[in-house]
Order: sequence, then C-alpha cells, then structure tokens
Amino acid sequence: MKNIIVKDERNYQVIAGNAISVLNSLPPSIYEVYYNPETGFSLNEIEQPLNITSKLYGEVDFITDRVLSSFERIDGNLGALFSGPKGVGKSLTVRNICQKAVKKELPVILVKKYFSNISQFIESICQSCVVVFDEFEKSYNARGPRDKDDFEGQENLLNLFDSLLAGKKLFLLTCNDWHDLSQFLLNRPGRIHYHFKYHSLSVSEISAYCADNLAKEKHSLIPEICSSGVRIPNFSYDMLRSIVFELNNYSCSLEDVKNDLNISVRELSAFCFKVYLESGEIVDDESLVDFGSPCFSLEWNKCPGGKKYSAIMNLQEARWTGNNDGSLVVDKEFILKPGDPEEDCGDIEKIIFIPTKNHFRNRDHRYID
Repeated sequence: MKNIIVKDERNYQVIAGNAISVLNSLPPSIYEVYYNPETGFSLNEIEQPLNITSKLYGEVDFITDRVLSSFERIDGNLGALFSGPKGVGKSLTVRNICQKAVKKELPVILVKKYFSNISQFIESICQSCVVVFDEFEKSYNARGPRDKDDFEGQENLLNLFDSLLAGKKLFLLTCNDWHDLSQFLLNRPGRIHYHFKYHSLSVSEISAYCADNLAKEKHSLIPEICSSGVRIPNFSYDMLRSIVFELNNYSCSLEDVKNDLNISVRELSAFCFKVYLESGEIVDDESLVDFGSPCFSLEWNKCPGGKKYSAIMNLQEARWTGNNDGSLVVDKEFILKPGDPEEDCGDIEKIIFIPTKNHFRNRDHRYID
C-alpha cells in the first residue's frame, strides 16, 4: 500500500492511496456537502442526479437560460433567489439550472442543511461552480440565537456571496417566505442579482398540463379547472396532479373531486379588481379576497381619499374570464346591494378580479413584491 501525504501549510495528512485520485478541479457533477467532526468538510457525489423526466411548463427554461447566460456575462459571483410556497415550480427551476450547469462543465454543490463555517469551506473551492442553498431561511436564520456564538446566520454569509477570492460562483437560494430573509439580502442586486417570485400556477401552466395529462374526454373541464386554480391560494402542481388523477381514474364531477380532496380555499388572496358601473364608470382598487365566501363584503374608494363604498357578493359564483391573466368575474346577479343602505354606488354591472403579485399584511400596510 502506498501513502499519499497531503500538506497544508504546517499540517500533514496521511491518506491510504489505493483508491485515491489527485485532481486539479472538481469534475462536472452534482455533490452534496457533508461534515465529519474528525475529518471536516467533504463533498459526496450523489448517486441519483437531479434528473427531470417530466415535461417542463411555464417559464422554467426561460429563467434557466437567463440565469446561466448572466452568469457567463458577469465577471464576479451571481446570486439568484427563488421564493414562494412549495409545489409551484421554484425547486424544479433550480434543478433545471443545475442539470444544464453540469452540461456546461460546472460542478454543482448542494447545501441541504445548516453547517457552521460553511463559508470558509465554499471559499476554499477555487473554481467556477454552482452552490445551492435549499430552503435557505430554514437552515440559516436572519438572526441567530444569542446563546450560540458559533451560530452562522444569514448575515454571516454575506461575505461569501460578495467574495471574489476563490473562483466565480453561481449561488441559487430557495425559500418559502422571503419575509424571513435578512434586509441585507433583499434589494441588493449586487449580492443577489435575481429574485424570482412564485405564487400560484398560472392559467397557462394549468391548461397546458391538463391538455397533456387529462383524459381527452375530460378536456371540456379544463376551463373549470383553471377557474378553480385561480381561486385557491398557492395552487400547486401537487394539487393539480391530484385533481387530474381523480378525474382520470374515477367517474366523478370536478365538484366531487374538490369536495373529496385535501384542498380548500381557506386563505385570502391578493387581487386587483375593477368595478364596472351601469353609468360606464370603472373603479380600480385592490384587496385581499376570499373566494370561498358566499357572502363577501368588498370595499373601494371612488377616488383617492374619497368616500368608501362597499358591496356584498357571492364569490363562490365567480367564474374564469378565459383570459391568460387568470382573472375572475362576478356577474351582476351575484352582487348584492351595498353593505350600507345609505351608500349610493350606483348599479354594478360586474366586478372583475385579477390576481396580483402584491402581498398585503393588512389593508393599511402592504408588502409589495
């Protein structure tokens, strides 16, 4: 047996050399970070690469090409943040980027959990590579516990994203809620260049998936499935796959499927809306809306700082307009009189609701994407 002696400054490490290869750089593959208290950090090549066997919908390929193209054009590091609930496509996009990065001879390093001093290890890799922090805000908090001096939180990683000392790196971060991210990461395109925000599946994604996977004799249900998807906050591929599975395998209506599945409209969704009055006037405003409510009170202002108006309506009767913006319309017969009898907003012809990427904390203080 032959020994290999690895020297780092004044430290020497003896390694049995039977199965040892000394390489100048990491081969293009996908690795996961591991840590052993005795031997330190290492990279294990994963046995099952991040293969994508199903068809891609939406803007996955567009975003992938944009990120990789920008990484090639920018001299230093590039960061891309993918935020949103589970199952709406952000992790699929990251997997697609990783696959294409390997084809471009770039190694991909997955950081799947919290590691103290991970920055020093990543910086020691002196070559261009992709580094993925999955569910970043869960592993690395915006603020670490005061009683743990060695806790490495988000702010301790800022220098890693900025560093140009050791190779050019593409950092991909996924998170479920970007409000849990440090203020020093958001609105800092020099540090995190892109922020792709995911909310719910778009109408085009829903209809394309159904066209490919729903039994042809059930295709007449696609508009109704799109309407249901727009109504449900954070409508995901998991939900869509379940609906299609039930319709394909059982003789039941879409209404039966929605009643049986573990899917419900329980949260408020952010919508812009337009109130169409018989006078020809159109009033614009925005609100949090509950499409599961048979008796929902909607308020709006006719002009900035003006008098508030309201109307009560059955939002369960909202239907998809057929437009790609995912808009829903409540027709006149499902709009009741204004909530306050003394108010006179005029007769309402219809109200159209358009999904928005705005996030509201309450009616007076709103988070804007």
